[in-house]
Amino acid sequence: MSSSEKMVEELCLDEDEKKRRVDELKRMIQDDKILSRFPFTDEVYLDRFLGGTSFVVEEAFARLKTYYELLSEFPEWFTTDPPMAKKHLIEKEIRAVLSETDREGRPIYLVKLANCNPSKMELLEIVAVDDIWIESILLNSPSEKGLCVLVDIANFHLKSVKWLTPHNIKTAVKKIQCLPFKDYRFHVVNNHMMVKPVVKILWPFLPDSIKDVIKFHFDDRDSLHEFIDPHILPPEYGGRNSDIDYKGIFRQLFEQNERIFESFRLYRQLQLV
Repeated sequence: MSSSEKMVEELCLDEDEKKRRVDELKRMIQDDKILSRFPFTDEVYLDRFLGGTSFVVEEAFARLKTYYELLSEFPEWFTTDPPMAKKHLIEKEIRAVLSETDREGRPIYLVKLANCNPSKMELLEIVAVDDIWIESILLNSPSEKGLCVLVDIANFHLKSVKWLTPHNIKTAVKKIQCLPFKDYRFHVVNNHMMVKPVVKILWPFLPDSIKDVIKFHFDDRDSLHEFIDPHILPPEYGGRNSDIDYKGIFRQLFEQNERIFESFRLYRQLQLV
């Protein structure tokens, strides 16, 4: 089924049909050796995977199963820590979610590589911060909206290249693919002398589905603004929003501490014990 056909079918689904598909997914979960160990009683959680696949039950189940197989194999790549446990890293502005969406309605996840110092941080600590932010996004925005990732490569730390091992890249890519977002857009901004060597390392490991949605804007702000309205971007990206309050953004994340912790406890910790 093509993406356009899925979209048409999804638009035609009424609440009764959606409920039927949730129940069908539950039955498939109950028959699975790994997934049956989790209390998938929260239909909102299952809606993440169904919404991200236009309510195609078989695809939602496949993505959910891949997610938990990866969690089982590499539990260190899936944090169970709440936001307050990573407060010291979050406040270094290594990541943030902007208050508005891109031009197609996707939440905007800002990745600032300059603030990721490999001399002071471990890769899996940064992965944990990503997990926390992603959980916050999924708790507050339907997965069918997708995700826009704005990657700022300015002042990228050279020592970060040590993290680009085949294992790390493959695991990160697989994790991205099994998250419940319907689609992604990656926008790379600013420049760095290492961009070509780094892309040369990464590119062979990326599937076409990811390569096709990466846009390299570098210092071309007009190109970026075709996808993200400059009114919602800070001046450093050619935007007109000089009032972005990162402390306020982080405070909103910390206010979700218990909610995020409870989600991790239910849908990760049981598997990791």
